[in-house]
Amino acid sequence: MEALNFSTHAIEGLQESATHFMPGMPKTARNILRIADLLKQAIKFRLPDNGDLFEDALRALPAIFRLPYPIVAAEFRVTTDQLGQGPLAVRGENLDRSSKRIALAIEINTDNFDAYSWMLPQSKYDLLTLDGAIAIIPVFYIDAKQHWAIPPLGIAILSKKIDSTPALLERTKEIYGGDIPKGTKQLPLEMHTMDLMPEYAHELEIEQGVSHVMATAQQDTHDESRAIMGLIEILSCNNVRTETIPAPKALNKKRTAKGKTPLYEFKVLTLDFQDVHAVKTTSSQNTHASPRIHLRRGHIRRLENKTIWVNAAVVGNRKLGIVTKDYSVNPL
Repeated sequence: MEALNFSTHAIEGLQESATHFMPGMPKTARNILRIADLLKQAIKFRLPDNGDLFEDALRALPAIFRLPYPIVAAEFRVTTDQLGQGPLAVRGENLDRSSKRIALAIEINTDNFDAYSWMLPQSKYDLLTLDGAIAIIPVFYIDAKQHWAIPPLGIAILSKKIDSTPALLERTKEIYGGDIPKGTKQLPLEMHTMDLMPEYAHELEIEQGVSHVMATAQQDTHDESRAIMGLIEILSCNNVRTETIPAPKALNKKRTAKGKTPLYEFKVLTLDFQDVHAVKTTSSQNTHASPRIHLRRGHIRRLENKTIWVNAAVVGNRKLGIVTKDYSVNPL
């Protein structure tokens, strides 16, 4: 599995970038350095290209969910030329292209809320700590400018699934500037904005209004939030584990001697399963081959003398292909 080493280069880039925001935007400069430090602490994951795991609208996400580690950095490439389904892209606004992404995620709870108060909305303390929350900070490489950056806003996602409501649907339509694009799925999540670049975010709200601020936050975190929530979802499966790829010791020794940021170890998702072969349908006259590898939701199984819960799992037939990329796949 190829190492991307995005976090190493992003840390160096953000540290340099912070100097350009002083003295005009001191809070932003300080936050950029804080985010660089969080990247150092994070457990790094290498995700498939475009952050794609399973496009199932998070149906198998647990009702209450947590990060696998207190701080996670999920690295992935963007290989498509499309700008995605974020609200600003749908509106046709001019956006910077970014082919290298890091989804930095932090577990928020009552014990550490104060430590992250520099980015969290103070008015949401009770809401964000009741069941906990996950703060998501995009760190991305701007291709045209060839440097690493953060957006003005991140998001905090409550750590529990919610049901869609008419009010939520109307709010989403407003963010998209009218109607939600066909094929866009409502995710069962409640999100709140966080000020990463407070001076710029304040100017944005004054000039463009709250609706545009929300649209900007949703656009900037669109891919990263899906990547993190997909990671949480797939790690809840009973046949998915992580494999650690160690950092190169010899190369790191040379980098340290030159005062450079070291390369980090990272984790990849490993699927342990037996291929599912042809299964019978309810009709005794027909059979169908098992599908390509896919995510099967957790479900209730009723046995002869008891009822049990079966965790979500990755199933399918490897000979027919896999709906994801860049996994390590091990047979049982």
